[in-house]
Amino acid sequence: MIFYLQPVHVQIDSGFENFAAGKFSRLERFFTGEPEVHLIVKKEKFEFVLEAKIQYRSLNIFMKTKSNNLNAALDDLVNKLKNHLSKVHDRKHNKKNIQSHRGNFYSPVAMNETQEEQT
Repeated sequence: MIFYLQPVHVQIDSGFENFAAGKFSRLERFFTGEPEVHLIVKKEKFEFVLEAKIQYRSLNIFMKTKSNNLNAALDDLVNKLKNHLSKVHDRKHNKKNIQSHRGNFYSPVAMNETQEEQT
């Protein structure tokens, strides 16, 4: 996972950067390759605004969250991304399963019609 951190109007130490990279590394199981993660941390009045952009092949995901606590905002953002990625993952697998099972079932009505035509 390629991780970029961009602070805007806020001072962030390297410890938070390592913490954020560790949190986002939990999302690697949804990707087979190397996604790019851009985390933007902004300070607006009394709130922290975190924006995450994930780019992987043709998949582009953008999530945003606000909170008074920087760590709580990061946890919320990672949970939102995990839920979204699991939904996308399930949709892809359900679509593949539906397409593979389309021709595998037979209608009893169609069997009866073909038997009547043969007799």
